[in-house]
Amino acid sequence: MALAPSLPSSSISADIWSHGYLIDNIFNNLMDCHVSENGLRINKYILQARDKFKYIRLKSPVVKFYIYKKDIKYDTNKEIELYIKDHRSKDKSYRKLDGLISEVIAQIYKEAEPLILSTIEYEDPVWVKRSINEIRTCVSKNWEVV
Repeated sequence: MALAPSLPSSSISADIWSHGYLIDNIFNNLMDCHVSENGLRINKYILQARDKFKYIRLKSPVVKFYIYKKDIKYDTNKEIELYIKDHRSKDKSYRKLDGLISEVIAQIYKEAEPLILSTIEYEDPVWVKRSINEIRTCVSKNWEVV
């Protein structure tokens, strides 16, 4: 029985896992943030996804999905800085992070799907689910870290 070849222990192997690893770390950090609404404890990013869904879906230039830097743990923040270390300008760093953050926000919307579906009144749930699945294109370049 042949064993799968192991990855080299160079920086190449670190780069292979960096995207998915960073996405998971950022997502897990954000899922640990809760607020109280009507006596219920709810994740503040899921709440934000519910509240901004109709605007982000319409690609409103005014409404952005906000990620609070204080909600990202120190280790994850350092990993993000290593990921964008080659880019000196804020604009280039933002463009490099866009794919990662868009994927994180898409995962948040997937978690918020039942809450969003429970709040719709006059729309077809199938079309709302489809919009949630296509949210990556809507949130791309429509987020901000504050």
